[in-house]
Amino acid sequence: MTETMTQPVTESANERVAINGDLEFVEELLGAGAAELKYCYQCSTCTVVCPITPDESPFPRKEMIYAQFGLKDKLVSSLDAWLCVHCNDCSTHCPRAAKPGDVMNVIRSMSIVHFARPAFLAKAAQSPARIWMLFLIPMIFIAAVILGLPGRSALGFLPGTIVFSKMMPVAAIDVVFLPAIAFAVVTALLSIRGFLRSLAAEYPRTESGESLPTAILGTLADVFSHRKFSECTTNKSRARAHAMVMYGFIGLVVTTTVVAILYYMNQFGMDAPVSPYDFFHPVKVLGNVSGTLAFLGCSAMLARRMSSGKSGKATAFDWTFLWVLFTTVITGFGSQVFRVFDLAIPAYGIYYVHLVLVFFLLAYMPYTKMGHMLFRAVAMIYARWSGRAAVQPVIRDGQVKYDVQAES
Repeated sequence: MTETMTQPVTESANERVAINGDLEFVEELLGAGAAELKYCYQCSTCTVVCPITPDESPFPRKEMIYAQFGLKDKLVSSLDAWLCVHCNDCSTHCPRAAKPGDVMNVIRSMSIVHFARPAFLAKAAQSPARIWMLFLIPMIFIAAVILGLPGRSALGFLPGTIVFSKMMPVAAIDVVFLPAIAFAVVTALLSIRGFLRSLAAEYPRTESGESLPTAILGTLADVFSHRKFSECTTNKSRARAHAMVMYGFIGLVVTTTVVAILYYMNQFGMDAPVSPYDFFHPVKVLGNVSGTLAFLGCSAMLARRMSSGKSGKATAFDWTFLWVLFTTVITGFGSQVFRVFDLAIPAYGIYYVHLVLVFFLLAYMPYTKMGHMLFRAVAMIYARWSGRAAVQPVIRDGQVKYDVQAES
């Protein structure tokens, strides 16, 4: 249901502009974790206390206005919603407990659904009632590959020394995971293309914008330093846990990549070591250190979310990714431990669960919190490249528009 509402927004006190408000979208926001939105009375405290909002056209007050009026197009195309780090300083100081931080969080997840291709996967990834289907696909597929490999009985890998490639050979892993990764990359590019087109319409580039290489390098510096997180007060400690998860995850990706490279070097006749590696082998050390960082970071984030309301309301979108990453790390360590103690059934069983979880993380990357990371990185680069410093409201063709103004 869409309803048209009017609101005076021009320089003339007597001039009014029609605003097309999507009330169904407002109800969606309320049901998705932004239920306190209705308490907002536009006092602007959230904007005043935000440590990272720009001086001109600051957030999150304008996003709260858009949300209350159901301006879906502006919200899903919002650049500022992605520049927010969800530190919840705004929610802590809100006199009406309207929780603007949670509203911004929900806007981001709905933006992913809006731009996702295909959208039904993003909706399933954010729905507690449907997300089980996304796990069921790799569970069936990987089990079918393991049990259906030619030249052996169904559980012929159990006897003898525990070697995970006996259960799931590298070639079989490639057959399962490489198409999944390719699917994730293609769908992610399609989603980001739509997102960038929307940003270009709302925030055109100005002369003050940085070059693309400079914007990318500046964004990387912000991401790896966690500078924006450190400017917050309510959730300042979250920066450490977030950094541990990020660096741990990167380390695990690097470890997996190195293992694959060494394996194929060996296959092509080069003298390269292949797994399983000794405990103190550099690749094993990198993997274990990275896994430990990710474990500690996830543990801290989960503990904080379960014990403190200051972290903000976590939606299914937030919880799913955190628990999947956490259990991926645990099953990785668990399969290693049971292999060392020569317990075949639990070792292979946990390794199977580990493969399912890794598939979930990789194949559904554009639709989960990993997609959130991608959208945020793109938004940060675009903000630098476009020269976004101030967005001043103007009236054009009877509609409210926002033109990017260069910094003075």
